[in-house]
Amino acid sequence: MAQERFRLLLGVLAACLSLAAHPADKDLKTPQTRWSRLSTQDRQVLAPLAPDWEKLPGYQQQRLISAARQYPKMQPIQQERFQERIRDWAAMTPEQRKAARETFQGLRKLPPSKQHELRERWLERNAASGQAPAPAPAPEPQSGSR
Repeated sequence: MAQERFRLLLGVLAACLSLAAHPADKDLKTPQTRWSRLSTQDRQVLAPLAPDWEKLPGYQQQRLISAARQYPKMQPIQQERFQERIRDWAAMTPEQRKAARETFQGLRKLPPSKQHELRERWLERNAASGQAPAPAPAPEPQSGSR
């Protein structure tokens, strides 16, 4: 159960990097985009998020729209991974999403060597359990944190 949750969290966090906590003032600076104003293609890509779309802050919507516009350029395996992670994120409760954000924030604060070590252990556990998950990218270092 813990391993499955960890896998889910890493996968969702990689796909939803843009949903990590941001300063509250960004909510006021970026206007929200109504679901009906999205292109048909963007709505198809982001369909799992439709029920919660209007509740998302504008900056999160914009990042997701940007990701959706990159979707046609992705390789099929990347598209599949993106869709899986969007569905996983949409299926999470608000409490699970909050825990995922907090976990990701903690992982981003680790030094790159520790991030790499944790990623390797995660990949080994999944390989040992017979699962064939898509590799989760290590969190990118925060700018200005060095």
